[in-house]
Amino acid sequence: MAELYAPVVEYEAEEHPNADRLELAVVDGWRAACPVGKFQPGQKVAYIPEGALLPWDLVEELGLADPPRLAGPKRNRVKPIRLRGELSQGLIYGGDRIAGLQVGDNAVESLGLVKWVPPVPVHMGGKLIPGPQLGFDIDNLKRWPDRLVDGEPVVITEKLHGTFCCFGLIRKGARIEPVVSSKGVLGKGLRFDLGEPDNARNLYVRAWQEHAHQVHELFDLVAPDSSMFLFGEIIGPKVQDLTYGQQSPGFRLFDMLIDRTYADWETVVDHAGRVGIPTVPVLFTGPWSSDLVAEYTDGSSTLAAHHREGVVIKTVRTRYDTGTDHPSGKGPGRVILKSVSAAHLLRKGGTEYQ
Repeated sequence: MAELYAPVVEYEAEEHPNADRLELAVVDGWRAACPVGKFQPGQKVAYIPEGALLPWDLVEELGLADPPRLAGPKRNRVKPIRLRGELSQGLIYGGDRIAGLQVGDNAVESLGLVKWVPPVPVHMGGKLIPGPQLGFDIDNLKRWPDRLVDGEPVVITEKLHGTFCCFGLIRKGARIEPVVSSKGVLGKGLRFDLGEPDNARNLYVRAWQEHAHQVHELFDLVAPDSSMFLFGEIIGPKVQDLTYGQQSPGFRLFDMLIDRTYADWETVVDHAGRVGIPTVPVLFTGPWSSDLVAEYTDGSSTLAAHHREGVVIKTVRTRYDTGTDHPSGKGPGRVILKSVSAAHLLRKGGTEYQ
């Protein structure tokens, strides 16, 4: 889950095709339903995205407290909804709390927003010890809709609804140190203690035990004197609400960091194939066009008879965009972006464990 971002923008909207009293605010690639006339074109507003937890006084100010309109046990979490047939992702705020902000600022602090983080199930927790600190987030394409260049080679893979898992090996003199982490654990500079008996039941440690020999074999081939980190998804039963028809959890590789450099996709596939580590399904490889988003984001999973979570799009050759050549001066960093299907956003009883 990427960092929480609530951009301050100038209000613009499109007509709602099925409701005279509603319009769709446009913020980058997102749409949020608003009453017609509540905001004026060009007015300074803030976009509150899905996954934000609002302080209760802000919930009341927005008129969403009685009756309660938001999600979560405290009825203060923003979730996508469908209003009169159109997907609405987020809320628009135009009050005094952003009076001191400028267009382009992040209103998270001014609005008192907190990113929602789901609780960690017992089988995904365990005893932790210090490890390398690595952040890994994939931003939504809707935040950076113009950062993929028409015609540049991209690969589109199915975004699997599992739990992020990192397998790593680091050379420290004559010793090789293993790293097994979840996303939250890795971001805090921690790893699971492989010597702790109670961790044997941990989902990530069990996946490591299944693939450790392959990871060591690959390390010897590509990075015997430095470091290597494999990033993937564990999918299957007791992981998330989508099980992909599997009887037991399994690991699917989607990225690789060799000596602090992200490998090109073709290199990832080649290395994984040499040692028999499965990769995420590829849906498309070829020149980029924005039409591909609608073509591949929605639909059924290639692995099971349920909906597709979405897709991940990245350049075939690793490319970075820090915003230096863009009017905003901002960029996503490495060009790897996700697009999430409406069916996944609107499903009932979903889980988002990390």
